[in-house]
Amino acid sequence: MGLILRVYKLGKESLWFDEVFSVWISQMNLSAIMEITGADVHPPLYYFILHYWIVFFGTSEVVVRSLSVLFGVLAIPVIYVLGRQLFNKQVGLLAALLLALSGFNIQYSQEARMYSLMVLLALLSMFFFIRFLHGNTVAISIGYILCTTLLLYTHLYGAFVVIAQNIYLVTLLLLSRERVFQLRQWLILQVLLVALFAPWIRFLTGQVSSVEQGFGISNVQGYGGPPLWIPPPTIISLIDAFINYAGKISHATYLGNPMLLLPAMLLGLFFVLSVLALFSYRKVSGSMDWKTPLKALKSYMWEVSFTKDHNALYFLAVWLLAINVIPFVISLFSRPIYYYKYTIPASVALYLIVAKGISHINYQYAKLAVVIVIIALSAANLQAYYTTPSKPQARDVIGFIDKNAKDGDLVLLVPGESQFVYNYYYKFLPPAGVTMFPSSSSGQDLASNIQELQSYINGRNRVWLVEEPFWDTSNLQVLNQTEQTLKASYNEIYFKRYYGYDVYLFEKQA
Repeated sequence: MGLILRVYKLGKESLWFDEVFSVWISQMNLSAIMEITGADVHPPLYYFILHYWIVFFGTSEVVVRSLSVLFGVLAIPVIYVLGRQLFNKQVGLLAALLLALSGFNIQYSQEARMYSLMVLLALLSMFFFIRFLHGNTVAISIGYILCTTLLLYTHLYGAFVVIAQNIYLVTLLLLSRERVFQLRQWLILQVLLVALFAPWIRFLTGQVSSVEQGFGISNVQGYGGPPLWIPPPTIISLIDAFINYAGKISHATYLGNPMLLLPAMLLGLFFVLSVLALFSYRKVSGSMDWKTPLKALKSYMWEVSFTKDHNALYFLAVWLLAINVIPFVISLFSRPIYYYKYTIPASVALYLIVAKGISHINYQYAKLAVVIVIIALSAANLQAYYTTPSKPQARDVIGFIDKNAKDGDLVLLVPGESQFVYNYYYKFLPPAGVTMFPSSSSGQDLASNIQELQSYINGRNRVWLVEEPFWDTSNLQVLNQTEQTLKASYNEIYFKRYYGYDVYLFEKQA
């Protein structure tokens, strides 16, 4: 089921900017990938893998996204094994079901980015971590070091996975001195991790500096990307992340959006089941002799106690909260780094907790009913995901202009970053024939950009204007000024709105 849901309509939507960036950088040689990712915010492992994937299979939309599908599908049996290791087989199966149905994880298994790989490696790292606690061997140590190092080279939020492991282990050491021997072995593993990640530290220093200045890799030659910008988080940001875990599609960006109803309902059910995971209960057998009413009440009594699996649940809670709370707190006192999709490895911890809660339901029919409700809500949410655009429709825009453009037409892309996506889809004009406005590397103020625009449109009978107010609202002033400049000399003869794009056609006034 997880495979079917991840390949269904895989090529339905256009690649958006981040995906095109993945394809662009992955077509370079490995040293160039290292150089560019060194100025970006993400390490290079995913791009290395995609590089060889592209060599063998090509660069079509379905092909480049299929790599993420592969990682997303592999994560399902891994969460089963981890759930079985922490609790039992039933919890593993339920957690695998939740991950298979997860709209959040399906979305990022259908995107040519590193997030499904990040989930897979986080699960593997946690699996070997738990095995280490139960008894270390050379094979377990090698498995842990390999998976965790790869995780760190996939995404810097992998560091919060390692921090969660250390928080949990330190807690165990404080509660039980018998585990001191494990501490020495653990410290050796952590030193090895640092040593293996050390080659990237020199790049990491520059990345931190870029974040502090608010810029991404816009100054790398050939890249016209937007500045790195993450809004300061609020409590709503944390709530929004958990709604994402329950299946929210990415562009339902505020809590009043009706598209959040289904994932919000799922999150409410997840919360109840998470609380249920904390307790074990059984019905107390009693007499039904109504001649002694007080004794008869025993037949309605329940014996409730904390679950014996409290250590495993505490481990999952540390995993879930460390990846959210630590970057959230950092963002309050420094440059914002908290972003919901970066926390995707925390989602699988929530699914394991919820699966444990479902397993605590004693009545089989009640348990089946809860599973059916989760499947029904997830299916309805996925139906909305598959039928609602969530990425800018670049392919449709390009196809329309390709069909209707004439020789001598000028195409203006605002903002200039749009050319990065257009270069992937170009058919109607070679890349050199398309003018970016404003130039993302020009650094000119608005007045200078308008003068630059006048020089572009001189002598043109027809001008296409493609606006993508997708990055942030700072583009709106440039968009409005561009429209006004064109309308002063041209007649607007066509307009069409796509998801993520507005397309205008202007014709010279007689």
